[in-house]
Formats: sequence, structure tokens, C-alpha cells
Amino acid sequence: MIQVFADTPRDADRIRRAVHGDVQVVENAEELATDLGCDHSRLDRDHGRLDCVVVGCHTRFLHERIGLLTRLERELPWVPVILVTDRDAKAAKLLASTRCSALVWFDDPAARLRSRIEAACETTALEQLAERVRRSALPPALRRALVHGLRRAGSDPVPSVGALAAAMGSSPVTLSHEFTARVDGGATLCRFLSALVILRAHQLRLSGSSWTNAGGRLGFPRRTLNRKAHTWPGRSLADLERITPDRLLSAFVEEYVRPLLGQDVL
Repeated sequence: MIQVFADTPRDADRIRRAVHGDVQVVENAEELATDLGCDHSRLDRDHGRLDCVVVGCHTRFLHERIGLLTRLERELPWVPVILVTDRDAKAAKLLASTRCSALVWFDDPAARLRSRIEAACETTALEQLAERVRRSALPPALRRALVHGLRRAGSDPVPSVGALAAAMGSSPVTLSHEFTARVDGGATLCRFLSALVILRAHQLRLSGSSWTNAGGRLGFPRRTLNRKAHTWPGRSLADLERITPDRLLSAFVEEYVRPLLGQDVL
């Protein structure tokens, strides 16, 4: 389910029509914050799982919404928040201290909003995978490392096995061997981490970044991203743009997660 809150009923209706599907329009910021922060169990029971929050706010009101965006980040850290606002450079500066999964301009919500919601929800799915790994019977050091990698992938993916091992205080050789042994010599930990980079780059691209900017944000030049994409999922970056986030995530699960955890993954 997707919750929508906007400055005016007209803006809320525009966003609702652009989103389609299971949408709940919330009429005021106080109601939104109360539903999310104080009665989340009722929200889940009445409307199904909360997948995303869309806030529509014109630039002139943005100062008043910073507190709401900050509260959403604090109370629902794994629910993506999409901001629909005016095409104005001031918006990025005002939002520097808050977490928004993507920006969509009011002049093109029908063309952009759905794809950016899908891309942002990919991050939430990674957290669900991390929780499955956390509760699995994998070797403890490998389990902690994979959970760390999956959770980092939603914002700043771990770039290498060495970096992952350093963050965990483990040996890169041990982690790599434990991973390979679990999947019977198929996928490798290095490729697992590389695939997480591609998932995040794909999410950034669908959220409006160029591949060059996405690579720069993740610490990889575009040519390296392209090489990673050819390794997994075996596509060029141009071809990757035609894959929906749910299909790409499903491919990741089949290639890397199911061999680790068995059939009961999602």
C-alpha cells in the first residue's frame, strides 16, 4: 500500500492518479504522522503492508515539511519516501539534511512517479532479505557480513570483499570460502557484492540520476558499472534500463540468495 499526502486535495488527486494501485490519501500531516508512528499495526491490518510514502509539497511550503520528512526517516527507516515538488534547485538544498528516496517534479508525475516508487521499494526488499539472512543457519561470521552488505546496499553498497571483511573484523579469505562452500562453488562473494552495486545503481538511475552520476555516487566510473552489469545480470547499462526493479531483484534472489538459503527465501 502507498500513502499519499499533499498540500492540496488537487495535488493529492494528481499523485493518486499517477500512482494507481493500492493508495491511501491522507488529508493532513498530523494524521499521517499519527498513523505511521503511533498506530502502525492498525495501518497494516486495515490497508496491508506500507510499501511507500509519497509527499507532495510545493517549494514555498517545503520549509514546513522538513520536520515531517525527518520524522518519517526516524520512525520508518525502511519505508521509501518520494517527494513530489516544483522543479527548483532550492529543493535539493532544503532536503540536504533529510532522507528522500527520490524527487519527482510536479510537471511530470504521471511519467515518472510509478517507476521511481518501484525503484525505491527495491531498497525495502533488500532489508527483508537481510532479515531472512539474519535468521538463517549460515556460519555466524558470514551471516553478519551478508546482513551488513544487504543493509548497506540500500544507500552505499560495500565495494569489495576486502572492505566487507574490514568492516566486520573478519578475514576476506574466510568469508569468501564460507560463501563459496555454501553455494557449492557457484556464485562468489565478490560477485554477490558486485550485484548489490548494480541493484543500487539501477535504483539511482530510475530515480533520475545518469549512469555516470550514479557511478560517481557509488565510487565507480561508468565503464566499471557497465562491466559489472555485463557480469550480472549479463546486460549493458542501456539494456538494464528496460528491466523493472522487481524483475532485477528476482534475478538477484535466484542467482545469489536462493542458493544460500534454499527455496524459502521471500
